[in-house]
Parts: sequence; structure tokens; C-alpha cells
Amino acid sequence: MRRRTISAFTLIELLVVISIISLLMAILLPSLGKAREQGRRATCMANLRSIGQGIYLYAHDNDGRLVPGDWRVSWDVWGQVAEYPRGCRIPPVLESREVNLGHLIRSGILPMPGSKDNVFFCPSNKTPDGKHCYEDFAQGWGSIDHVATTSYMYNNALDGFDGFVQDGQFAVLSHKNKLSFLRGDGSVDTFNVKPLDFGSPWGPELLQEASLRYGVCFPTVMLHRWLARGQVNLDEAMEFLSNPQGWADSHSTLMNDPACRAVSEPVLLASVGTASLACDVVGVWGAAPPSG
Repeated sequence: MRRRTISAFTLIELLVVISIISLLMAILLPSLGKAREQGRRATCMANLRSIGQGIYLYAHDNDGRLVPGDWRVSWDVWGQVAEYPRGCRIPPVLESREVNLGHLIRSGILPMPGSKDNVFFCPSNKTPDGKHCYEDFAQGWGSIDHVATTSYMYNNALDGFDGFVQDGQFAVLSHKNKLSFLRGDGSVDTFNVKPLDFGSPWGPELLQEASLRYGVCFPTVMLHRWLARGQVNLDEAMEFLSNPQGWADSHSTLMNDPACRAVSEPVLLASVGTASLACDVVGVWGAAPPSG
């Protein structure tokens, strides 16, 4: 009668198998992470295309006019607007209402966000404390003395709002080293963010890192100009960082009355050309950054 032998893994063989599995995971997980991020960027660009179609529909319904850029924070879609009459000779009337890209929501051209899975929210969106900006939107939209935020930054500088310095203490980019943006002709493109020397003793840094270190966000008009040209103007950036409010004052289109925004004719979409209209940049959050 023959004996049956039972084979079993030795401890060494088991350790080898575990090591191989660990090695494969270490190799594959970064690739899977990159693949997921590429998918999120594709969704982000699709969102921007939808916003671009909405802007064209808005222009069609409003005598060719571009969506108003009527609030100083370019990623807000609801805010308390100061309505100034021409000449600004009487006190302004404050009104909480839709602003910037929020006009596309109020007009019914694009759907009211009911969750974070909406064209107004980049799937890579994040706040410093790990939340999603849909929570700010849901709390702020329609509320007096509140703001509602999306994860897309409108080029409201086209309509005169380029004289405000935004706090960049909690600056966050949806994508660390790439910006998706919408052009005036409806096309969507990607801007590759490269580390540049903004005067840090640690060497080159990204736009987000410079904003965090200096505590200010790069102006809307400046950032969208870089996107349209495909290149950061480092001299312009350093001029701004050396004196943010001075740069804003000297480059503002505001009237001499500091309390009054220049009243101009509506911007026509046909006059925008290939300028950058919107991008997936979010610069300021009211929440504190994560601890640790």
C-alpha cells in the first residue's frame, strides 16, 4: 500500500509569494490611480463642453450676449450683488441672486445641481478639508447673504471684475499639474502646469504651491490670459506677487469711484474669439486645511 504525500507551502515559499504580490501591487496601483485620474479629467473636459454649449445657448437667447461676469469671485454662481446705476451717484442696491455661470442655472439652460454628479462639479474636485464643493453650493444657492460655489472658474474679467485680490491661503487645484479650460469658440483644451521659480528658496514650484506660500490667488484676468496663450508669464506673475493689491489697482477697469464697477455695454460672445472662458481652477475655501 502506497503512502499519500501531502505537499504544503514552506514558510519561505509563502514569504516569496507574498513578496511577489506586494511587488505587483506596488507596480499596478500607481498605474490604476493614473487611469482613474485620466477618466476624471475626461469627465471634467466633457463638463466644460456642456458649459460651453450652455453659454452659446444663452447668447442665442440674449441677442448674442456673453453670460454676465457680475461677481468678484469667479467660481461663485450665487452671491450678493451691488447693483450700481450708471454714474454711481446714488447708493447701490444689494441683491442676493445668481451670478457668473449661475445665469445658466437660473435660465434653465443647464440643470440645477442636485448632487455632486453635475456638469458644474469636476469629479477631481476637493476642498482642503476633504469635502466636495457641492456642499457649499447646496447651502448657499438661494440663501440671502450666502454664496454658492462650483468647481469651475469663469472669466468674469471680460466683464470688468479684475480689480479684486483673492485670498489664496487655502488654494486648491482640481488636478495637480493640469488645467482643463474652455475657449470662446467652444473648444476645450488642457494646460500643462510646470514648476516655475517664483522666488522660493526651495526652488521651482507649481501655481498652487506659490498661491499657498504667498497667500493670494493669481488674478482671473491673468490666469485666463496664460491659458489662452499656453504659457505662464513669469515676469507678470512675479510683478503681481510682489504687490498684489498695487497690481490689481493699476490693472483694474474699475471707475475712479472705488465703490463702483465700470458700467459698460454687454460683452458679445462673438467678440471673445478664442479667449479662455472657464477652467477647472478653484482658488479659495472658507474651511481650514486638514490637520497634520
